[in-house]
Amino acid sequence: MNTQKALEWLTDVFTVQDRTLNVDDTKMSVAEWDSLGVLMLLSRLEEDHGIIVSADEMAGIQSVKEIVAILEKNAAFS
Repeated sequence: MNTQKALEWLTDVFTVQDRTLNVDDTKMSVAEWDSLGVLMLLSRLEEDHGIIVSADEMAGIQSVKEIVAILEKNAAFS
């Protein structure tokens, strides 16, 4: 898996400005990771990678590292 591509993709999904997300970022450190950001993430996971994550599962995700693990598990960016 190409982690850098995953981080760039997540930066785009959350429309983060002036920096690229890193694996140490959390829901608390990313201001754009709000309710709209979650909807965008759910939509783009399915649209771009065919990955379906339930709303309950998404509610439990607290870090970029966890999202990267989902992408890795589903062979995105390989």
